[in-house]
Amino acid sequence: MPKVKAKRQSVSLDMTAMCDVAFLLLTFFMLTAKFRPEEAVTITPPSSISEKPLSMKDGMLMVSVSPEGGVYLATDDQQAREFMLERMANRYGIAVTAEMKKNFMSSEIVGYPLGAMRQVLNMKPADAKKLSKGIPIDSTNNELSYWVGYAKLSNPEMKVAIKGDKESNYKVFADIIGTLQAQNINIFQLVTGPENKPK
Repeated sequence: MPKVKAKRQSVSLDMTAMCDVAFLLLTFFMLTAKFRPEEAVTITPPSSISEKPLSMKDGMLMVSVSPEGGVYLATDDQQAREFMLERMANRYGIAVTAEMKKNFMSSEIVGYPLGAMRQVLNMKPADAKKLSKGIPIDSTNNELSYWVGYAKLSNPEMKVAIKGDKESNYKVFADIIGTLQAQNINIFQLVTGPENKPK
């Protein structure tokens, strides 16, 4: 006796729930994404063949050098930033208000002499950026050593990287490296751009 074949039915899936989940995930990632931190100046680093990516995550302390030789400091470690602000303000007798602290924490870059610190902290970060001329690192007034020293005191595991423009003066780099070595920081990374490989 022949077998009775069951009627084939097409399978239909309702994709409404899947689309809802996809759009919820998309919305979540868009709202929680952190944008790349602003830079005080535009820096074009020299190229190299290194393929190891460098991330500002994990408490990296970035020392940037502008083409004009200005030195800027940035870190994403909020605890270290707060510690640096407290110590530098105490060192120079500046009473930090809640508004000044908020302005400092919302700007990710330090790039001014300590003489202008009170004035810069009383300004919004967008306005303070105009006063950013760089941190002094000359032999008579090396303020970078205090900033770096307090950052490392706050987080001894903090890694240090130097990012400089390919047109920057070599002497500024030598001064920064000397400052780091004076703080017993002998391991640091140099930030470079990818080399354009011929096709």
